[in-house]
Amino acid sequence: MGLPITITLLSSALFLLSPSGYSLADTTHSKAPLQPAQASVKSQMKSQDLRALSAAIKALIDDASQPFSGSVILLEDGKAQLALQKGEGIDQNSSFVVASLSKQITATLVLRAVDAGKLDLTRSLNSYLFADETNDGAKQNAVEQHRYDERITLHHLLSHTSGVDALGKANRFAPGSQFQYSNHGYTLLGLVLEKVNKQAFAEQVAQFAKDNQLNALYAQTGSIEHIRRNLTTLAVGFDEADTLIAANIDIDESLLPGGGLIASAPTFASFAHKLHSGELLSPKSYELMTRAHTKMEFFWPNMSYGYGLRLNSDDGLREYSHTGYLPGYMSMSLHYPEFNLDLVMLENISLNLNDMERVFELHNQIRQAVRVHLLHKKS
Repeated sequence: MGLPITITLLSSALFLLSPSGYSLADTTHSKAPLQPAQASVKSQMKSQDLRALSAAIKALIDDASQPFSGSVILLEDGKAQLALQKGEGIDQNSSFVVASLSKQITATLVLRAVDAGKLDLTRSLNSYLFADETNDGAKQNAVEQHRYDERITLHHLLSHTSGVDALGKANRFAPGSQFQYSNHGYTLLGLVLEKVNKQAFAEQVAQFAKDNQLNALYAQTGSIEHIRRNLTTLAVGFDEADTLIAANIDIDESLLPGGGLIASAPTFASFAHKLHSGELLSPKSYELMTRAHTKMEFFWPNMSYGYGLRLNSDDGLREYSHTGYLPGYMSMSLHYPEFNLDLVMLENISLNLNDMERVFELHNQIRQAVRVHLLHKKS
């Protein structure tokens, strides 16, 4: 596409480590307190490792066979080690529809309401949505016909194990018995938050962003063209067909909780760092969010689901992740708690769904590069 690329490495110039550089790191086994000179050498080696990883990520994007336009940021301990932007009009301030990464923010808002004593994850969905409806007399049967399965709890919605269908339709399966990804389930969580907080979901997101200095996190509705009139940083989304065409999507209130939020890559990375550093949730709620509640099938093997997060522990490396896809936008977030490492990748080109492996090919390659880097450090 001839797309321009800018890259910022927040250390010195890029270079790739030689095998001997890795071997030197592996031979540092002393448990004695580091002397100043030793500490300096270890810090330099750590910086070199991160520069090598950053260079590998940049090379994968540069060499990708599919078109790429977007923003990538890599954080360690909350500090940016790589900030890369590629594409026409894309810079560090560009914002994107984050698609299903929105679920992490919605799950966080739900768990904050739990921490505040407003929600109970074991209570039924109906008890929150229909609390003001009467259960007396002849109206009971009519009311029940227009409710969701009484067994569905907030836990089931958060973990995609509810089996929920449209109101008035039978549940797809017994709640809790299996995994089935459900955007509708997160729409319902947004409605629950509106009920208990007595505030529109978009307003709750705006307040959450303000309170936590997430200045480029937005919840706006309308067509992309309409939203861009008010939010000029929003990158135009392109859908891959025979050519790249501007995506024509509308974001309504029902899409926001599961896939319609907007953020810049630095802001979403800041959210991820705050979340995983314990700034946003109680330890109990964070443990629930990052607990494997159910197995799931995905392009990456051995995946489980928590609340708004996919979980993996292959090779003893804990990973919390998610991906997202909407016409015009794709996204990925990775977090590795042992190393306090975060990667956020937001794109304004959605690849053709005719080849799903190709859609996730670059995501998979970047994930593998990060994993190889971290597994080497563990060894």
